[in-house]
Amino acid sequence: MTNISAVLPVALRDTALLVAGLKEDGAPQVYKKFRDTCQDQVRRMREQMAAAGHPADVVEDAAYAQCALLDEAALSHLNGSDRDNWEHEPLQVEEFRSHDAGDELIRRIELRLSERQPSLMLLAIFNAVLSLGFHGRFALDGGEARFSLMRSIDERLERGGWRRADPSTTTVITTAPWSRPWYHRMNALGWVVAACVASGVVYLMLDRWLSAAIDNLAH
Repeated sequence: MTNISAVLPVALRDTALLVAGLKEDGAPQVYKKFRDTCQDQVRRMREQMAAAGHPADVVEDAAYAQCALLDEAALSHLNGSDRDNWEHEPLQVEEFRSHDAGDELIRRIELRLSERQPSLMLLAIFNAVLSLGFHGRFALDGGEARFSLMRSIDERLERGGWRRADPSTTTVITTAPWSRPWYHRMNALGWVVAACVASGVVYLMLDRWLSAAIDNLAH
């Protein structure tokens, strides 16, 4: 059993809330404020991952996944000139000089899965980004390939002694044996985000749920 030595970055919780807010409320009213918020979240992701002792390549992959999610969410909800401006310079270009996160993030995930001892924290971040709605190239390939990748991530987490809790609880990942494969249960993070679309009340639940997740994620 591993010791609890790291937690899910607070910046990822904030990104989850931002993405859920876009789903609930639509396009932000002030483009610059929204852009600045996204940039600040990426900066804090790097700081928090580095402060937790993760190597530079893991920090960068975590920030890249966050950028990919924010870019996709922004392009799905911004309108008019705001969307044009974001498309002209998405976060991934500003932060990584990359313009193909839809393919590149999936490639990075697959590369990490091929490692003998991948960072379990990074895999958990990847899975959270997918659960929050990132599709990338899977928007064309169909949902089954995306869910297959998520199953592969969860299998690696299982081998590392991590498990995802049922959606009725607030614990996301603990260091106890798996009781059932996650895909036989509703994905907790995906369940909460989907519910936010239907209810503003559940939007508030997301903040509570993710706050609890931060306190209960094992490394």
